[in-house]
Amino acid sequence: MCIILDASMFGRFNKRDKGKQDRDIEPVWNWLDEEHGKIVYSNTGKFRKEWLKGGMKAKLMVLNRTGKLKLVSAQDVQEKVDALEQTGVLRSDDPHIIALARIAKVKVLVSNDKTLNADFRNRNLVGGKVYHTEADSNLLTKDTCP
Repeated sequence: MCIILDASMFGRFNKRDKGKQDRDIEPVWNWLDEEHGKIVYSNTGKFRKEWLKGGMKAKLMVLNRTGKLKLVSAQDVQEKVDALEQTGVLRSDDPHIIALARIAKVKVLVSNDKTLNADFRNRNLVGGKVYHTEADSNLLTKDTCP
Protein backbone atom coordinates (compact mmCIF):
# COMPACT_ATOMS: atom_id res chain seq x y z
CA MET A 1 0.00 0.00 0.00
CA CYS A 2 1.07 3.54 -0.58
CA ILE A 3 0.48 6.59 1.56
CA ILE A 4 0.85 10.30 1.05
CA LEU A 5 2.72 12.20 3.75
CA ASP A 6 1.41 15.73 4.19
CA ALA A 7 3.69 18.61 5.20
CA SER A 8 1.66 19.03 8.41
CA MET A 9 3.32 15.84 9.68
CA PHE A 10 6.93 16.43 8.57
CA GLY A 11 8.06 17.68 11.99
CA ARG A 12 6.66 14.63 13.72
CA PHE A 13 8.00 12.31 11.02
CA ASN A 14 11.51 13.75 11.42
CA LYS A 15 11.64 13.30 15.20
CA ARG A 16 13.03 9.81 14.76
CA ASP A 17 16.16 11.22 13.09
CA LYS A 18 16.74 13.33 16.18
CA GLY A 19 16.64 10.31 18.50
CA LYS A 20 13.10 11.06 19.65
CA GLN A 21 10.03 8.94 19.25
CA ASP A 22 6.55 10.04 18.39
CA ARG A 23 4.20 7.28 19.50
CA ASP A 24 1.66 8.21 16.85
CA ILE A 25 4.14 8.23 13.94
CA GLU A 26 6.16 5.18 15.00
CA PRO A 27 3.67 2.76 13.34
CA VAL A 28 4.27 4.56 10.03
CA TRP A 29 8.03 4.12 10.46
CA ASN A 30 7.60 0.46 11.42
CA TRP A 31 5.42 -0.07 8.36
CA LEU A 32 8.07 1.50 6.12
CA ASP A 33 10.91 -0.38 7.87
CA GLU A 34 9.15 -3.71 7.39
CA GLU A 35 8.97 -3.08 3.64
CA HIS A 36 5.19 -3.05 3.59
CA GLY A 37 4.71 0.26 1.89
CA LYS A 38 5.87 3.35 0.15
CA ILE A 39 5.33 7.08 0.28
CA VAL A 40 3.97 8.54 -2.95
CA TYR A 41 5.58 11.74 -4.19
CA SER A 42 5.57 13.91 -7.29
CA ASN A 43 8.27 16.37 -8.26
CA THR A 44 5.93 19.32 -8.83
CA GLY A 45 6.93 22.76 -7.62
CA LYS A 46 4.51 22.65 -4.69
CA PHE A 47 5.75 19.27 -3.46
CA ARG A 48 9.42 20.27 -3.84
CA LYS A 49 8.81 23.50 -1.94
CA GLU A 50 6.98 21.78 0.92
CA TRP A 51 9.51 18.97 1.28
CA LEU A 52 12.48 21.36 1.20
CA LYS A 53 10.88 23.86 3.58
CA GLY A 54 9.87 21.00 5.88
CA GLY A 55 13.45 19.72 6.18
CA MET A 56 12.67 16.61 4.16
CA LYS A 57 15.23 16.87 1.33
CA ALA A 58 17.59 14.27 2.82
CA LYS A 59 14.65 12.05 3.79
CA LEU A 60 13.34 12.22 0.23
CA MET A 61 16.69 11.01 -1.12
CA VAL A 62 16.88 8.17 1.42
CA LEU A 63 13.32 7.06 0.70
CA ASN A 64 14.06 7.06 -3.02
CA ARG A 65 17.37 5.21 -2.64
CA THR A 66 15.81 2.52 -0.43
CA GLY A 67 12.82 1.94 -2.70
CA LYS A 68 10.35 3.48 -0.24
CA LEU A 69 9.31 6.26 -2.57
CA LYS A 70 6.92 5.93 -5.48
CA LEU A 71 7.37 8.76 -7.97
CA VAL A 72 4.38 9.94 -9.99
CA SER A 73 4.64 12.07 -13.12
CA ALA A 74 4.84 15.76 -12.23
CA GLN A 75 3.13 16.66 -15.51
CA ASP A 76 0.16 14.39 -14.78
CA VAL A 77 -0.19 15.76 -11.25
CA GLN A 78 0.06 19.38 -12.39
CA GLU A 79 -2.58 18.84 -15.07
CA LYS A 80 -4.93 17.38 -12.45
CA VAL A 81 -4.12 20.27 -10.07
CA ASP A 82 -5.03 22.79 -12.76
CA ALA A 83 -8.32 21.02 -13.41
CA LEU A 84 -9.15 20.80 -9.69
CA GLU A 85 -8.41 24.48 -9.13
CA GLN A 86 -10.91 25.41 -11.83
CA THR A 87 -13.73 23.48 -10.15
CA GLY A 88 -13.68 25.44 -6.89
CA VAL A 89 -14.77 22.37 -4.92
CA LEU A 90 -11.71 22.10 -2.65
CA ARG A 91 -11.89 23.44 0.89
CA SER A 92 -8.15 23.11 1.42
CA ASP A 93 -5.22 24.79 -0.28
CA ASP A 94 -3.73 21.41 -1.21
CA PRO A 95 -4.92 20.51 -4.71
CA HIS A 96 -1.53 18.84 -5.30
CA ILE A 97 -2.29 16.26 -2.59
CA ILE A 98 -5.76 15.50 -3.96
CA ALA A 99 -4.40 15.33 -7.52
CA LEU A 100 -1.61 12.96 -6.49
CA ALA A 101 -4.04 10.72 -4.60
CA ARG A 102 -6.39 10.52 -7.56
CA ILE A 103 -3.67 9.77 -10.10
CA ALA A 104 -1.80 7.24 -7.94
CA LYS A 105 -5.04 5.78 -6.52
CA VAL A 106 -3.83 6.34 -2.96
CA LYS A 107 -6.45 5.97 -0.26
CA VAL A 108 -4.40 6.78 2.88
CA LEU A 109 -3.14 10.22 3.85
CA VAL A 110 -0.92 10.92 6.86
CA SER A 111 -1.99 14.40 7.86
CA ASN A 112 -2.95 16.80 10.62
CA ASP A 113 -4.61 19.37 8.33
CA LYS A 114 -8.35 19.45 9.03
CA THR A 115 -9.48 21.00 5.73
CA LEU A 116 -7.20 18.73 3.69
CA ASN A 117 -8.48 15.74 5.65
CA ALA A 118 -12.07 16.73 4.82
CA ASP A 119 -11.20 17.02 1.11
CA PHE A 120 -9.36 13.69 1.17
CA ARG A 121 -12.33 11.92 2.80
CA ASN A 122 -14.79 13.50 0.34
CA ARG A 123 -16.07 10.68 -1.89
CA ASN A 124 -16.31 13.05 -4.83
CA LEU A 125 -12.60 13.86 -4.56
CA VAL A 126 -10.69 10.86 -3.15
CA GLY A 127 -12.89 8.97 -0.69
CA GLY A 128 -9.84 8.02 1.33
CA LYS A 129 -8.92 7.64 4.98
CA VAL A 130 -6.62 9.73 7.13
CA TYR A 131 -3.92 8.42 9.46
CA HIS A 132 -3.41 10.77 12.37
CA THR A 133 -2.62 8.72 15.48
CA GLU A 134 -1.41 5.30 16.55
CA ALA A 135 -5.08 4.24 16.71
CA ASP A 136 -5.17 4.50 12.91
CA SER A 137 -2.39 1.94 12.41
CA ASN A 138 -4.93 -0.52 11.00
CA LEU A 139 -4.81 1.59 7.81
CA LEU A 140 -1.18 0.58 7.22
CA THR A 141 -1.51 -2.66 5.32
CA LYS A 142 0.68 -4.73 2.99
CA ASP A 143 2.24 -3.09 0.00
CA THR A 144 0.04 -2.95 -3.08
CA CYS A 145 2.08 -0.14 -4.58
CA PRO A 146 3.48 -1.19 -7.95
